[in-house]
Amino acid sequence: MGTRANILIRDDSGDILWFYRHSDGYPEGTLPTLEKFLDLVKSGKIRNNVNQACGWLVLIGHEEYKNYSENNSWKIGAYEPSTCAIGGTEFFYEIHLGKKEIRVFEVMGDGKKGKLIKKVK
Repeated sequence: MGTRANILIRDDSGDILWFYRHSDGYPEGTLPTLEKFLDLVKSGKIRNNVNQACGWLVLIGHEEYKNYSENNSWKIGAYEPSTCAIGGTEFFYEIHLGKKEIRVFEVMGDGKKGKLIKKVK
């Protein structure tokens, strides 16, 4: 079974978008691509609003899966847009585009955001 994660991306206007990661959701597996995404925002190559930024996370996740096994060929990539938080996850990532930071939380047994374990700026 994979280590699953929810990713919430927000901007200064209050807009949000959810993403789900089915495997490699632990920080060592997820942060490299989330940091790549945030670095593009910081450099101004990606705009800092949810509407215009989030498609890039799908593309970055696609690049990550490009050489993945054929068992996952039906997936677009590592990050799937979602209508809400998905249950049964072990980690929760919150990316604030305006603050240009990522916060990583462990998920409690009840599915709620737990202890902050890392902040990346």
